[in-house]
Amino acid sequence: MKLADIKFELNVSSEIGDLKAVLIHSPDSGLGRVVPSKAQDWLFEDIVHLDSLRKNEYDYYIKLLLYFLDPAKIKGRLKEIDAKENKRNFYKPDHQEFYASDKVIEIQSLLADILGDEGIRNKLTASVCAIESCNYRVQQSLIETSPVELAKILISGSLDNNDMIFAPIPNLIFSRDIGIAINNHILLNKPAKKPARAKLY
Repeated sequence: MKLADIKFELNVSSEIGDLKAVLIHSPDSGLGRVVPSKAQDWLFEDIVHLDSLRKNEYDYYIKLLLYFLDPAKIKGRLKEIDAKENKRNFYKPDHQEFYASDKVIEIQSLLADILGDEGIRNKLTASVCAIESCNYRVQQSLIETSPVELAKILISGSLDNNDMIFAPIPNLIFSRDIGIAINNHILLNKPAKKPARAKLY
């Protein structure tokens, strides 16, 4: 299922009403690359153990959200989902077995859908490469990458072989930092110290 095929209606008029859908981002490999020397530049204030964060907190959080918002994705499947042999594939946005809910929406999946449009993929990749001072060869390689893999690279800053080509966006897990829905509008946010934000954008 592609999220692009689902009709979304943005209308958030209450912060205490019933939750109908939520935008989230799973802790990606970029978060695991935050080190003390880079934390401030990357707008992150703490060092986390990525595997512990995923297994002990994030996975439970996703199951809870799905249980209330999209129960068909999870009810009766907990044993299968959490089986060791499945290697957390249910929670990985770039995997075929990803839960792909239209109620618990993963930012990386949305980005992958957007990158499916060739024109947008070319422009967005060129823009990121210009900001990050990537060479033309890297830019062409990224443009030729599949939308699902490209979304992962743009967020984590790393290729599949773990080569970092630009800084990650570890604070993307704080999805409210990006924007807030007010009625049928989105308020885009930049909640950070000006010098640090200027380095990233």
